[in-house]
Amino acid sequence: MIHLAIKYFIRFGQLDIPSVGQLKLLKKEAELIDGVLKSPSEFIEFETNAGTPSKQFYQFLGNALDISADQAAIQYDQSWESKFENDQKVMIGNLGFIFKNEGRYTFESLFNSSQYYKDIEVGNLPNSEIFETELTAQKNDKWAIWAITLAVIALLAILLKQ
Repeated sequence: MIHLAIKYFIRFGQLDIPSVGQLKLLKKEAELIDGVLKSPSEFIEFETNAGTPSKQFYQFLGNALDISADQAAIQYDQSWESKFENDQKVMIGNLGFIFKNEGRYTFESLFNSSQYYKDIEVGNLPNSEIFETELTAQKNDKWAIWAITLAVIALLAILLKQ
């Protein structure tokens, strides 16, 4: 059952664990800081709360197990009940593990996206604001030329028709 929950987490970026908490896959976009393009990052965040899985999740489980969504909900809840007895760690695939320590649930992530993405030094780039103002000035100039051209053509058409 947990392997299907992991597939759901990887596909949809969120996993609710009943009476334990919620795992979320968060992404931070790349950004340019002082000539260095900082790599994007992905990380897993764990929030302790009374997590309640969505209907979509139960339908996903039901389709994978070829059972109804209600039956999938019952089986999923039962599968987590005995996992945290005797303070044992529960592996969430190769993404990390959840354990109960002094009544609190904790997630320790093994997922490290920095090994896939590296920072890129791009040096000094021209200021984008300068380019934007130049482009708008060029567009304005072209607009005036087109307006005058169309006006002349319209006048010629009127004069030649008479």
